[in-house]
Amino acid sequence: MKSIFFVFSFVWTVFSLYAQNNQKDTLKVVDAESKKPIANAILITKHHQVYQSNLDGDFLFGKNLKDSLLLKAAFYEDVNFVYQHQDTLFLKTDSAPETFLDNDKRRLDSLILKAATQKFKADVVERTRIENKNDSLAFDMRKSSVYKKYDASTDQVVIDELDLNGFEDAGYNAIRQNIVSYNLFQDKISFLKDRVYSALGGMRYRAYQFYSLHQDDRQTVLYFTSKKKRFAWEGLIFINNKTAAIENYTMSFDAEYQLYFKATFDSNNQFPLSHELYVRPGYGGEKLSFFGGTIKLGEIQPRSFSDKPPAHLSHRRVYAAFSELNENADNTTIQTKFYSGKPPQINFWQNIAYEFMTEEPKSGEYVSDYISNNNLSSRLRRRNAFEQGFFPLNFTDIDLTRLVKLNNYEGIRLGLGFQTNSRFSDRIRLGAYTAYGTKDTSFKYGFSGGVLLQKETNTWLNVDYENDIKEVGTNQFLTDQRVYSIFEPRLVNITYFYKYNTLGLGLQHNFTPQVMSELRFERSEINQTRDYTFNTSDKSLSDYTLSIAKFGVRWMPNSTYLSIDDRVFLQNENTPTISAQVEHSFANLIDGDLSFTKLSAKFDYIHKHINNHTSELNIEGNLGFGDLPITHAFHALPNSPNQEKILNRFSVAGVKSFETMYFNEFFSTKQATLHFKHFFPTFHILDFIQPQLVLISRHAIGGFDAQYKHEDIDFQTLEKVYNEAAVELNNILFGFGLSFAYRYGAYQLPSFEDNVSFKFTFYLKL
Repeated sequence: MKSIFFVFSFVWTVFSLYAQNNQKDTLKVVDAESKKPIANAILITKHHQVYQSNLDGDFLFGKNLKDSLLLKAAFYEDVNFVYQHQDTLFLKTDSAPETFLDNDKRRLDSLILKAATQKFKADVVERTRIENKNDSLAFDMRKSSVYKKYDASTDQVVIDELDLNGFEDAGYNAIRQNIVSYNLFQDKISFLKDRVYSALGGMRYRAYQFYSLHQDDRQTVLYFTSKKKRFAWEGLIFINNKTAAIENYTMSFDAEYQLYFKATFDSNNQFPLSHELYVRPGYGGEKLSFFGGTIKLGEIQPRSFSDKPPAHLSHRRVYAAFSELNENADNTTIQTKFYSGKPPQINFWQNIAYEFMTEEPKSGEYVSDYISNNNLSSRLRRRNAFEQGFFPLNFTDIDLTRLVKLNNYEGIRLGLGFQTNSRFSDRIRLGAYTAYGTKDTSFKYGFSGGVLLQKETNTWLNVDYENDIKEVGTNQFLTDQRVYSIFEPRLVNITYFYKYNTLGLGLQHNFTPQVMSELRFERSEINQTRDYTFNTSDKSLSDYTLSIAKFGVRWMPNSTYLSIDDRVFLQNENTPTISAQVEHSFANLIDGDLSFTKLSAKFDYIHKHINNHTSELNIEGNLGFGDLPITHAFHALPNSPNQEKILNRFSVAGVKSFETMYFNEFFSTKQATLHFKHFFPTFHILDFIQPQLVLISRHAIGGFDAQYKHEDIDFQTLEKVYNEAAVELNNILFGFGLSFAYRYGAYQLPSFEDNVSFKFTFYLKL
């Protein structure tokens, strides 16, 4: 009996010790006044082991702590205590911790430079889950890649395998989107859809205030927080003093949504070891989702309040198998590469030696049924096409820009257009459209076709024919990307068009992914819609034939691209964008009547400030010489209807137009325009009411050579500077806002009312 009792006592003692050593104890730290959790606090043991609190203010321990502990948090009093299963510690506010000195900055700068300049290649595996406790519909994505880091700002990802739970095809969205940036030493890093300044990047001292939170023989802990109080970004940098290296880097955010991110580095060679990200709903007002739109799969937080159980995102990435990188960064404008035609490997994920990768996706069959029953793959394909102005129907895409338009010449313009897509052919595309104006009772139509000559350079040979109308004085750049808007504001008020019948041949080619070009030849028959005569040195013409050659180039030096099966797609469009074009009309070539030359260039730049303000600058210059008719001259995008009363001129403000300049008031053969906009951060009133204030300044100058050659038309020229100031309050409700503009300076009109424009704006984000 004694032996049985001894054995039982021994087993119980061993079990108790094991349970005690493996118990997950928790300590919570909160603000003593507000009772809000305190993230980014650190707990230091007498053996210099450091723990960090999470978004809930919790410290998690792998065993019972009997040490005397030191608790530190920025802007709070230090606390010395012995842990005795306290549930919560209430911290009192204190003065700020010690700020950085010049020596501290120089040390941090040298450590960051050491890590940022590492050049290597590594195998990377990562997994992203979005799920909630009460819903079996879980988003689960696994990715295996080869990562190449060339320098502090240049890297590339070559995806080997990509599995999106329930989808047969991973799709463009999964390929193009990185949940977390791989390179943390760039000025900005990505978390899901947002780009924020990195405390390890070149803008760190402008974006963040740094403090010294803790230092001992083994390590130094730095705390940083956004300089602008409107932002809730903060975090910690852990430095190993013995190896002089950054070991850990964390960032957290607690506002519209909640985010916690941790990066771990090898303390000897500074290679990245792992990234961990956790995201969950915050106070709302911002939609957070992998796919966006109305897709529920992969949704973390809707824009408006929902009683749906809160979802959360968890992401983990591991780096391994590092090797020296001998390649040059010549082709790194393509940041992501993927080949979809590889044969599937059986048990691929089970062969990867990481437990978090081998675990089977949750509710895989249910997710597959949901995707199939809700036709989710087709919905995603339609949404991507819709953003470009198309609606896909099997092997054709309906052109949404052709359906309904309104202007003063045609009245209501009803149309239908289509273009074949990749389901029809990867190398051939066909298109056609027709339209009818209820006021001019005339049909317009066009046909087009193209052949892909080379995938890698996106080289297309195109032919097209159009019988249509165009606004007098417009100047279109060949390389301007297709811009789709549900509503085109200027089009409503345009009154002066000309008719054209054009046959064209074009060659599109990308010299590099960042440099696109187009060479085009066309023959056009031009007919007037009102009385107009153009006098040359030997004849007078109302209608004429033009034989034109055009060459345009567009350079986007900071944009990035992805390659899918050798087809290159734009991944992130980053400014500046520089466009240039030359156009020449040949007389006596294929019955050409006029000889003239047009040169055009423009510069677009968007700067996002540290304080979340945004400034936008657009500069454009145009020059024409020779026998240039009014149809092919330049205007400055006027957008004020020719009406006397303000209320009669009430319409829709344009995106880059002069709101107080009347239609057909000015024409130029040489012209320069400048548009400057400054966007303030949005005002969060309600989840669906977030207006944005915009201040605008517009200017134009120009001139007109040989105005006497143009008969039966009256217009002014722009030898002096035209000035306009405007203010907009956009997105007041459902995309609608208000615009107020005022005309001042050399072309100010005698009546105050004639210098004023009051309109509504419409910007709907799909």
